[in-house]
Amino acid sequence: MRLIRIPKTFFDDHQWRELPTPEVIKETKNHYWIYENKEDEGYLDLIEDADMYAGPWAPDWDEGKGIRLAAKALLKAVNK
Repeated sequence: MRLIRIPKTFFDDHQWRELPTPEVIKETKNHYWIYENKEDEGYLDLIEDADMYAGPWAPDWDEGKGIRLAAKALLKAVNK
């Protein structure tokens, strides 16, 4: 397992919606550090949710633009 740094925005939204989330190991002003654990339900759910919001099938509403960008940023951080 590797420790990865992800932006807070999408993670916080995901958690606010009471969806499973991975454990936060470390926190800075703008980022969380989590383990990349492909056996953890919270990690898998976070990635799947971000993938849905970042993809072409994402909900299309004006206020959702920020969350779509945040989902793309999270996926970019995970795929480094």
